[in-house]
Amino acid sequence: MSLIEKAIAEMVAIQVAEVEKRIMERLSSGSDESLTFTEACEYLNMSEYTLRNLCKTKRIPFRTIGAEGSKSPRYIFRSNSLDQWIREEEERNYQPS
Repeated sequence: MSLIEKAIAEMVAIQVAEVEKRIMERLSSGSDESLTFTEACEYLNMSEYTLRNLCKTKRIPFRTIGAEGSKSPRYIFRSNSLDQWIREEEERNYQPS
């Protein structure tokens, strides 16, 4: 390897290390938040009616707070679970030509 090739390889290695560091920081800072029903509607940009129907048909990840069989359960959502659900929906709906 010539001196120029070594210098280029060293610069590339430094840049790659910096990018890897930034990616790891972003991944570790991505917190998993608990969202209320209203917050989940805003997070998903959907109406309460649509989200409630997805919950009733158990087509979206959530947990309930309150007595079983309650007429007005409180729905709680995890942001990471919703992100994964969005990715899965996109993959399921995508049909390459």
